[in-house]
Amino acid sequence: KNFQPFSLFIWLGLINETLSLILIYSKGSNTVNSNIYVLLECILILYQFYSWNSISRTLCVYLIGGAVLVWIADNLALHVISGNNSIFRIFYSFIIIFCSINQVNKLVINERFNLIRNPVFLICIAFLLYYACKTFVEVFNAFNLGLSHSCNRNIFTILYLADFISNIIYAIAIVCIPKKQPFTMPY
Repeated sequence: KNFQPFSLFIWLGLINETLSLILIYSKGSNTVNSNIYVLLECILILYQFYSWNSISRTLCVYLIGGAVLVWIADNLALHVISGNNSIFRIFYSFIIIFCSINQVNKLVINERFNLIRNPVFLICIAFLLYYACKTFVEVFNAFNLGLSHSCNRNIFTILYLADFISNIIYAIAIVCIPKKQPFTMPY
């Protein structure tokens, strides 16, 4: 139960990647579904931190509300939803980085067992890796610095590599999630 939002996050990512591939080949662009996906991803990850008791219910509601407002401003007020918008991506990446750091700190202080086998620790490390790189890449994207095509490609290669490594860490974390204990009636 503590990992249901993470499970939905993984499935949502798979569905979005499949839909993106179909839209790129049929329409030539996947920006609309990607802009909607990042909002859903943000909400699921914040709810996951709430499920782990990393953030309080009130803070979770405020963060989700703030994220929705920033998403609306970025995708509907300042830009169009069919554009490559970076403000929200930078904003929610920072939120996830701070929540991940908070959770890792709690685990380092409170956990008595091997952290390398702790799925929460592994997921937070993957979040830190991916969203730090995502913030770096989106800053270049947001300011449209007029970099060459090869430079932009190299910058996005960093994100692809971080995504690949994060997915491997997610897979290891999924293997480390404890199995649900069977219910037995006490006698």
